[in-house]
Amino acid sequence: MQISLDGFVVGENNDMHWIATDTPEIWDDLFDMLEDVDLFLLGRGMYAGYRDYWKKALGVTDFSENEVKYARLAATAPHIVFSSTLKDPQWENTRIMNGNVVEEVRKLKQQEGKSIQIVGGAQLASTLLEAGLVDEYKLTVNPIIVGKGKSLFQNITKQRELELLEIKQMPGGVVVLRYRSTYPNRIPIGER
Repeated sequence: MQISLDGFVVGENNDMHWIATDTPEIWDDLFDMLEDVDLFLLGRGMYAGYRDYWKKALGVTDFSENEVKYARLAATAPHIVFSSTLKDPQWENTRIMNGNVVEEVRKLKQQEGKSIQIVGGAQLASTLLEAGLVDEYKLTVNPIIVGKGKSLFQNITKQRELELLEIKQMPGGVVVLRYRSTYPNRIPIGER
């Protein structure tokens, strides 16, 4: 997840202009991580914009080479959207789940496969963090204090101990932090 220094994934009025995305280093880091991912999770609130953006990237020439590369991946990778109102995902690779998010993700983690990535949004991520279902945190911290918006940690009430796995400094003052959860009964990465 891309976050501000104060933990926001979007600023007030869904402002995201501050998110660093289009540097070769950030893209390379993302693509390296995605080699171990075979399922993407999204909340309903961000899904339509995500779907429409990446579908458009496959048909319009003003997207960067890396955006097109991600769009090709997104067009074929399985996605699950958690929503009680959405009925038709309007994307071949996507299915809707409307059950209890925590229970559904627990079931998904028990299945064979690679890692699962929470693409967004903040409420879905926060729910899964609070439930202790996140095994690894990869946070791309942008050098900005946003002040208001949607926090990645908005509903967290339980303390979590984390083990630092990696720190990467990127151009423009961006830092990528990677942590592993140390809570009991964690299902290791790659062993959903």
